[in-house]
Amino acid sequence: MTSLLSGGAEENTLATCRGQIARGYDVWLIHGNDADPATLAAVPTGVRRLAEPRLRREIRLASDLAAIVSLARSLRRIAPDVVHTHQSKAGVLGRLAASRAGVPVILHSVHILPFLNVSWPKRMLYLALERLVAPVTDGFISVAQGMHDANLAAGLGTHKSNHVVYSGMDLGRFRGAVPAPEAPEGQMIALVAALEPRKRHAAFLEVFAELARDRPGLNLCLLGTGPEEAALRAQARSLGLDARVRFMGFRADVERWIAAADLCVLPSMREGLPRVVVQYVAAGKPVVVTHLEGIEEIVENGVNGFVVGRDDFEAMACAVARLLDDPELACAMSQAARAQDLSCWSVERMEPAIDRILQGILRRKAEMPAIEQSPAAIRSEARGRGGSSVPQRN
Repeated sequence: MTSLLSGGAEENTLATCRGQIARGYDVWLIHGNDADPATLAAVPTGVRRLAEPRLRREIRLASDLAAIVSLARSLRRIAPDVVHTHQSKAGVLGRLAASRAGVPVILHSVHILPFLNVSWPKRMLYLALERLVAPVTDGFISVAQGMHDANLAAGLGTHKSNHVVYSGMDLGRFRGAVPAPEAPEGQMIALVAALEPRKRHAAFLEVFAELARDRPGLNLCLLGTGPEEAALRAQARSLGLDARVRFMGFRADVERWIAAADLCVLPSMREGLPRVVVQYVAAGKPVVVTHLEGIEEIVENGVNGFVVGRDDFEAMACAVARLLDDPELACAMSQAARAQDLSCWSVERMEPAIDRILQGILRRKAEMPAIEQSPAAIRSEARGRGGSSVPQRN
């Protein structure tokens, strides 16, 4: 992983590690230096952890090349049968390093598609990098059907190598949550997201300022931390919203704040299929979200929430206003959310599904004629027979 912060990809990965430990796998978690104490503390017992200081989010050619060399060295020492990468940067560097180290099976989980909804130069760069590592990837695991389809449309992998496994979580925690007693009185909107540019809190603060003008009892709670916090606090002050916008930071009891909200929003520019939207729905909250690949798999527009154009903040303002001003509509959407079948987003579904994909790839490679196998696969087969391994390529 590129980082080990508080986010959906990290939660997904730790849940996967937990399930693999329970199945008897020997699990290593390799991550960059960006890590917060709460997430480090959540690493499952039995998982061996290795921090790679050269693995950073920003693209820097010299340090990225050094990271590949260092990761390959670590992988040769650990000698895993499978490398499973997460997040965009670690996905590219990790797969290159795993290929260099001769790892038999390489998987990549697609939590976000980095080449979508970015400038043309970035799109071309990110697509080129993804296409560079796609041939060494034995399996892609997307967290939504929409992302799976976009991955295929971009020429990444084949129908056989692309899979969908929804990101599993403890949904019962959100379904039965008791509202936080310290939540503000009156109407409340919740926005749960890291305070970073792609989540577009700044744009939603402008929307909220318009909504709050005619609704004196309306409040906004921002749950999350990130580099934009100081700028967002300054913006809230300049809009005269100091008393109406609460910066709650990271909350271990986030489900109680969602439970206290009248509705929940997510105005992101780029995401995968956000786990937090599934959590909003599990809590029975009407939602207003921008369109993201696969969002229709959880939010049915006009039924349990509203999906608006990615840059249409006027439509977002109108949708939020409708829910605030029409209790019957909000109640109907809440009931639809509570009635929704979310079982495919359970941890109990996710971890076995990933294991089936992994075991299928291992079986398929074991059945391949030696001439069709990569040196890494032949080396793995030799290890399994107790014979000598094929030398690793440098």
